[in-house]
Amino acid sequence: MKYPLLVASLLLASSAHSAAIDAKSLTGASTPLQTAQYGVRNYSAPVLTGGLHDPTGYAAAPKLPAWQFASADPTGGVLTFERDPAPASGWHAHSSKGPVLVTGGGSAIANRIYTVYNGQQLVAAIAEAGNEPKIIRVIGHIDLRWSQNNTVFREYTSYSDQKYGGSIAIPSNTTLVGINDAQGRPARITGTALLIGGELALTAGGDPEADFKKWIADGKNGDDYPTWTRNVIVRNLMIDTPWDVNPEDADNAYADGLTVSRGQNIYLDHLTISDGDTPDSLATGTYDTRHDGALDVVRGSDYVTIANSVFGKHHKTTLVGNGDSGRAWSDEGRLHVTFSGNWWDGATTRLPLNRYGQVHMFNNLISGNVSTKDTDVKFSSGTDARYRSNMLLENQYYNITGLKLTEFCGKAIKGKDFLGFRSSGHVFVSDKSGTNAVDGQCGLAQPSSANLWTPPYAYTLQTATATLTSVPASAGAGKLK
Repeated sequence: MKYPLLVASLLLASSAHSAAIDAKSLTGASTPLQTAQYGVRNYSAPVLTGGLHDPTGYAAAPKLPAWQFASADPTGGVLTFERDPAPASGWHAHSSKGPVLVTGGGSAIANRIYTVYNGQQLVAAIAEAGNEPKIIRVIGHIDLRWSQNNTVFREYTSYSDQKYGGSIAIPSNTTLVGINDAQGRPARITGTALLIGGELALTAGGDPEADFKKWIADGKNGDDYPTWTRNVIVRNLMIDTPWDVNPEDADNAYADGLTVSRGQNIYLDHLTISDGDTPDSLATGTYDTRHDGALDVVRGSDYVTIANSVFGKHHKTTLVGNGDSGRAWSDEGRLHVTFSGNWWDGATTRLPLNRYGQVHMFNNLISGNVSTKDTDVKFSSGTDARYRSNMLLENQYYNITGLKLTEFCGKAIKGKDFLGFRSSGHVFVSDKSGTNAVDGQCGLAQPSSANLWTPPYAYTLQTATATLTSVPASAGAGKLK
């Protein structure tokens, strides 16, 4: 049989959906709410913070988008896909206790279904519902720099103003979805970071690291640690990664487009993420890095799937795990992440960069150009297996202009210091090399038998060539109706 891993997965997961634990049942009274500190502007002046965020580095976004605000729901409030649970194909649908059904807010009662048109309405809906199952439908253009029903615009005034006033914390048991507007345009989020979870202590004033270590030392299951944000579905949104008005230093910005931090059982689907109208090329002077990650999965997060999404025009696209040995306490044995049906098109690096994660990638499309002079989209590196990671890559399609076949390994696929790496079934196309099947390890060492693993879920594996058509047809925001 050509795909023994797939067959094994099918056998393991044949009855998983019916026997799955509803992820809603994994949350309880101790599940944290982190919403109060976010989404409220403080308009503070720039100040040096922890030796970072020098006020001289402050710069407002140099360009604003063509706004596409909305005030009416073209569906008349009729739900279509909003109550759907996440499919069973991906790490999101698993846990140490077995299969999980990620329902998000699918069981929301009538007064916990919201349709929002601006940032303040979105923040208010989250605050009202808390951890109750909730469906939040976004129509039009969300940006927390706008207030008073999208009539007053004020740029972020400092790192603090942007960190808190420019972020939205998504709590447990949430389905956040974009609904196409009357012109058929997908819902769009600009100038606003989406946060799923955060690294918290068990009690106020406690230490997150010490508390988690004690939990594990006491023989308790890490999946049961109380401060996880769990059971979240985010779908069908266009996200412009925020321009950092006052970055950490010359090389590091702060805000991501979307961050999963201490999140568990998370499904992210049909997103389109890029720098939008403010790529780093618009930055001037010493502080020329104005974006951090597009979508990062960090700080011990676990059971996450990123599917059917498009990533473009961005550096430092995705981290799975944001540190090496200093993060072992939270990340070792966690960070199970699936990437499937995604299209990286003009994203320049970290597709993804993986530390600690047990990452499965299949049927993704990667297109780029190493020869272009446009630094915002110049391909620099693809999948990067780093410290104690363990990766399985299957049937991906690479179309990278200017890259020679002899350069493919080490540029599009590379790694070091990982526990395991398996890679097969890919197609690589370039104007320099023609079409070549790349069906091997790219010179990376085979994992030891102790580090071999099989995905514990069923998945349909297409040929790499099939993704060239199927992925552009289905990936990205606006495709769900």
